[in-house]
Amino acid sequence: MVERCPRCRYTFEREEGFFLGAYVINLAITQLALGVFIAGGIIATLPDPPALQLTLIGITVAVGVPLVAYPFSKTLWTAIDMVMHPEFRRTQTDGEP
Repeated sequence: MVERCPRCRYTFEREEGFFLGAYVINLAITQLALGVFIAGGIIATLPDPPALQLTLIGITVAVGVPLVAYPFSKTLWTAIDMVMHPEFRRTQTDGEP
């Protein structure tokens, strides 16, 4: 991800730990995906769910979803921050070319 927006010069990571919110969003997305998979997998394979297959696919979901979702969670967190702090965005972009 670039340091600043090329259009408005908004600094994406203003301080160390800024993207902790993106991490939380990514964790929530991963937990939701894993919960849906586990519930759906068990319900779909009742009365005898294959534990090993569900575990292996579940591990794949638990590793794959965060890798795919992290860029989107960073973008979403930046958008949430811009809505929560519009005054920072204005002061940051007004004085710079």
